[in-house]
Amino acid sequence: MTDKPGIQGTCDDKLRNLKAKFDELVRTNQEVGCAVAVYLDGKLVVDLWGGWADPDTKAPWQRDTIVSTFSVTKAMVSTMGHMLVDRGTIDLDQPVAKYWPAFGQNGKESVLVRHLLDHRCAVSYVDRALKPGDLYNWDLMIKAVEETSPNGPIGKSPVYLNMTYGYLMGGLVYKLTGKRLGQFNREELCGPLGLDYNIALRPTEKARCAKILQKGDPRALFKIIEENPNTFFARTMQGFLANEDFNSDGWRSSEVGSGQGHGNARALAGLFECLRAGGTLHGVRIMGPKTRDRAIQFQCETDGLDPVLGKSIKFALGYELNCKPFPMGPNPKAFGHWGAGGVFGMADLDAGIAFGYSPNLMHDDLELGPRGSALVNEVFKAL
Repeated sequence: MTDKPGIQGTCDDKLRNLKAKFDELVRTNQEVGCAVAVYLDGKLVVDLWGGWADPDTKAPWQRDTIVSTFSVTKAMVSTMGHMLVDRGTIDLDQPVAKYWPAFGQNGKESVLVRHLLDHRCAVSYVDRALKPGDLYNWDLMIKAVEETSPNGPIGKSPVYLNMTYGYLMGGLVYKLTGKRLGQFNREELCGPLGLDYNIALRPTEKARCAKILQKGDPRALFKIIEENPNTFFARTMQGFLANEDFNSDGWRSSEVGSGQGHGNARALAGLFECLRAGGTLHGVRIMGPKTRDRAIQFQCETDGLDPVLGKSIKFALGYELNCKPFPMGPNPKAFGHWGAGGVFGMADLDAGIAFGYSPNLMHDDLELGPRGSALVNEVFKAL
């Protein structure tokens, strides 16, 4: 990587130390390629990118490079749900089965809409034994979710909805609008907001994807799952393609909604700026301030360690809240979402900040990325 591309883009001089830290991450190969974006008081003050989108082909990271955002996709899907709450289409305190009758079978009739959003619906995995690739089959997964019995008590301690979240919230959105996640996102969320973020990529979008890379053995995670198939975590990871490296056409084309949305730091920061500003970005309104306020309020915290993440976590309605395992700066009310390997988006209403970070190297701790945290810290130092 001796000829690795340097960083490009724009950065307000006030945040020059963030630019220096970002340059260090790229230059010292802590990152292969990545992008970072920051809004401050409604203005995009940082929009930087650099390194390799694909080191094998020497494709440089460009302004329009996009990358898998893993679980930050959940924040997009959550926002779709709150848009429907804002319109009065759904009520958080009504049973999901009121809007999606087939969901109410096998003991799930008491699951409320809010239980999907705050991870207390007890459907972290499906009962059906999924074959390789089944996770990417929308119709199969919707039916599997409908037929599943709760994994535990409903409405109690949250348990992370690892790969089911997108089908739970996505199924509800589809039942109410007739639009699957990709269509709803293009027509009603990121499309109108002008954010370069999509679920179920088109060929021109796939051509702009950075290659996902992993430290160490890229098969290590799946080997652990194969060797321990009956663990809670392994059950939540059923149905991936065999030897999935997160660059497959199946991953990029499907509508899992829990982790395979693709975008860049600018789009992630744009979403959280929209939420920070009360539901409006660039004059386009997706929800009102009262809906936003309700969406980001503390709901629950893991009782002990989450069996999926191995960490304790605090939830709002579909967004993670600032806590030690998922840091978002010094303010306890900050909210956002982390994703596997270090991708990260957040907003802080008190500080007037929205932030997005999108790398293509998955680091060892699947959710927590120290590089993104370091960049957030530089933002607060500059205030």
